[in-house]
Amino acid sequence: MTKGRSDTYKPGIARRLIIYVVLFSSFITVLATALQLYWDYKNDIGFIKNQLQQIEDVNLKSISESLWTSDIKELRTHIEGISQLRDIQYLEIRDNEKTWVSKGEPLSGNTLSRQYPLLHSHRGQELEIGILTVSASLDGVYQRLLDKFWVILASNAVKTFLVASFILFIFYQLITRHLLTIADFARDLNINQPGKLLTLSRTRKQNENADELDMVVNAINQMQRNMEEAFGALKKSEDQVRLLMDSTAEAIYGIDTDGRCTFANPACLHLLGYDNYADLAGKNMHELIHHTYPDGSASPAESGHIYKAAHSGQCTHIDDEVLWRRDGSSFPAEYWSHPIRKDNELIGAVVTFIDISERRHAEDELKNYRDHLEELVAERTSELTRINRELETFSYSVSHDLRAPLRAIDGFSQALQEDYAGQIDDTGINYLQRIRTGSQRMGNLIDDLLSLSRVSRIEMSRADVNLSLLAEKSVHKLQEMYPQRKVKIKISDNIQAQGDARLLEIVFDNLLGNAWKYTHKKQSASIEFGLSEKDGKTAYFVKDNGAGFDMQYATKLFGAFQRLHGNEFEGTGIGLATVSRIIHRHGGAVWAEAIPDEGAVFYFTLTK
Repeated sequence: MTKGRSDTYKPGIARRLIIYVVLFSSFITVLATALQLYWDYKNDIGFIKNQLQQIEDVNLKSISESLWTSDIKELRTHIEGISQLRDIQYLEIRDNEKTWVSKGEPLSGNTLSRQYPLLHSHRGQELEIGILTVSASLDGVYQRLLDKFWVILASNAVKTFLVASFILFIFYQLITRHLLTIADFARDLNINQPGKLLTLSRTRKQNENADELDMVVNAINQMQRNMEEAFGALKKSEDQVRLLMDSTAEAIYGIDTDGRCTFANPACLHLLGYDNYADLAGKNMHELIHHTYPDGSASPAESGHIYKAAHSGQCTHIDDEVLWRRDGSSFPAEYWSHPIRKDNELIGAVVTFIDISERRHAEDELKNYRDHLEELVAERTSELTRINRELETFSYSVSHDLRAPLRAIDGFSQALQEDYAGQIDDTGINYLQRIRTGSQRMGNLIDDLLSLSRVSRIEMSRADVNLSLLAEKSVHKLQEMYPQRKVKIKISDNIQAQGDARLLEIVFDNLLGNAWKYTHKKQSASIEFGLSEKDGKTAYFVKDNGAGFDMQYATKLFGAFQRLHGNEFEGTGIGLATVSRIIHRHGGAVWAEAIPDEGAVFYFTLTK
């Protein structure tokens, strides 16, 4: 134990331990003593009662005979013998007339008395000839209990003192001195001197299990290592933060609630024209760099946005003010001001700013270019509108003019088949049929192209539309065209939307026509029209259980001339492109989901 430690050491834990041991031992001693004394008291009382019972059993008959014969000598002999019994203080033999024999003095308290009737048998009758009174004093019982109490108390006091002293010594040897060593180690612990571990001066047996002190020592040593690692990581983190602050191109400075500078990085010093942080430390940043608005008017600190961040905790972002350099020049700046809090208390703000001179110059140039660009865009838009109108006219004219030669080709091919069938062999007939099929297919393609061109030219007229009725109308057309088909149709009732009824009818003709076409190989074909929620929006759908398609080709569905099933199903690849154009003109979107051989679902949305 060192001198410094012994001067300050007060055995508080040991003292409390001894007090608790003494109190508990005393409690147990008192309890045990009380039980012992009570037991002895019960035994003494029982002993006295047994003596009184023995008097009745042994002496009462002899005393009765001596009294009957008036043998006073014999009575005295009996009384003398009984008086020798322990704690017997008074005896008396008397009849109705007088007291024959007595010994001792009658007692008024702390006695146990008993009267025995003296009986004699005469001529077959029991005659009461007198009374024997015996009184036993309890003073002796109490005195013996008191003597035993002091003996027990003294012996237990000595025992308790010896045990407490021994416990104090053992406690010091096993615990206290090691706790003092641990306290000294913790007091002298220095993170800057790593590697020093706590050890206790203890004699340990080989292979002895670790006890609680070993666990404390190991925990403290582990804590020291953890602290060293934590402080090392903290120092590394501080170095990284400092490196980042020094390396960032953005200027950063901090202020307290009074607006005084608390830190500044090199970029801040460079932009403001200062050599080192000491030039800014503790100075009012508003008065140094933010004292004037761009128009030259004074800028009060209280009305500034940085002031709000430092005093009210509001974050700000400004890009239309100027900051002033040390040499009196200014530059346009964009800055962000954020409050700094410590333990939930506002202590200042951090300000990040950049010089936006080059950006302002670029914005001015961009504005001039934008003004000129708007003129160019207007000219080009007008030109494109004219070209699109001419292209649509050309497309319509070409498509319309192609119909006449196609009809001629189809008509003359049919005439050859019918009028000259006997002069043409089977191969020729096959060729003519293929010519007719190709011309008819080309005619369908021209019709679809005209339809696609028409949906872009039709003037839209929005109104409330009952989509359920449009779907029923399209299905009715299909049933009239293919009366032999048995298809299960399910159309939700009274689905309302806003749109152009003529264009939306084309949408249903194409979507339901596709569903009808791609289910023709299914024995139990079904088609459904309804609505659902998709990403919080109302989406309308046409669902079938037909051929479906591979979802990896889903992005090609709505392009012109795109077909995913080859020649397995009839079609020109224009229908879904027409649907997409109509839906987009309504400000909506269209997409599809499918599984090969299990069917497809086509969804579309419409703006309100």
